[in-house]
Amino acid sequence: PGQVIGRVSMDMLTVDLTPHPKAGLGSVVQLWGRAPTTAALAAQCHTSAYRLTCGVKRIPHQYLHA
Repeated sequence: PGQVIGRVSMDMLTVDLTPHPKAGLGSVVQLWGRAPTTAALAAQCHTSAYRLTCGVKRIPHQYLHA
């Protein structure tokens, strides 16, 4: 998986995709799931998992196995 770089800035985050050279504009991205979990990502961002999941509004959502 790509690694989150730094902190979340407003409603954006930066991910190092160096290990994924084929990734680019239009690629499918999974923000959380088995790894990283919402709890782990929230801890890195110094916030709660609830705020993460409720705060993602501007992108299309696809819920799998919900």
